Amino acid sequence: RKIHPVFAVILAIVFLTLGEFFMLFMLFLPKAETLLMKAIYSDIEMILTFGGAVFFVFLWVRFVEKRSISSIGFWRNQWIRKYLRGALLGFVFISIPVMILLLTGIVQLQMQQITPTTIIGIVGSLVAFLIQGATEEIVVRGWLFPVLSVRSRIWIGIVVTSFLFGFLHLLNPGITILSISNIILVGVFAAFYALKDSSLWGICAWHSIWNWAQYNVFGFAVSGMVMYSTPLFKPVTNGSEVLHGGSFGIEGSIITTIMLSIASIVLWRQLWGRKEKQRDLS
Repeated sequence: RKIHPVFAVILAIVFLTLGEFFMLFMLFLPKAETLLMKAIYSDIEMILTFGGAVFFVFLWVRFVEKRSISSIGFWRNQWIRKYLRGALLGFVFISIPVMILLLTGIVQLQMQQITPTTIIGIVGSLVAFLIQGATEEIVVRGWLFPVLSVRSRIWIGIVVTSFLFGFLHLLNPGITILSISNIILVGVFAAFYALKDSSLWGICAWHSIWNWAQYNVFGFAVSGMVMYSTPLFKPVTNGSEVLHGGSFGIEGSIITTIMLSIASIVLWRQLWGRKEKQRDLS
């Protein structure tokens, strides 16, 4: 079923907004007194918010569009391999700018004390980010991107979803022109990745691990957001924020810009010229 592009964009935002209502459940929980409980509550809040958004997307796809959930990109063919590969690539991608900053002395990583509380916080955060990363991909790349591309051209779907992805982060703490540009670049890369992989499994895992490792492994803020859990490392930064991202985190670094640009160009060249270049993920 073809949906007007403007309505589709609005509906995508509505899906994400409706998920916020699931946070009302938090009102029934006792007040968090310890840092661990605050971390657990933060994870629950993320799971409820983004899980709620996915719930509404699935309802829309199944009962309004009357198609299967797998049609938004969750094909069973080699899904485990694609998911694990995406997770590995997500960790490698976020590690590249961090390693460059380490080698140039712009960042130093201080090992934190590892306790059972630390492990619980990191594992809980992983579960939350697996939901969060997948949700953003389901809404933006799995549902909205094909809907827009069917009504126009595939490049319009890529541009609109990438800028919408950036728009959704405009109110994040520490936002800069460079960091918002990088978020848009992530959107472009994610669209190319989904097209190249012919599914959502890989990019869902990539997005989740990319976000999770930023803070829980390397200690950087995630798009300006700082978690309650204790990361494995604490970064000590030197030099310009353009290089290390400042309070926004590694996603605000020019090194991340270069890496994402190269990765996107590589995927674009692999996709360009394919007979099925305009393949509809749905």
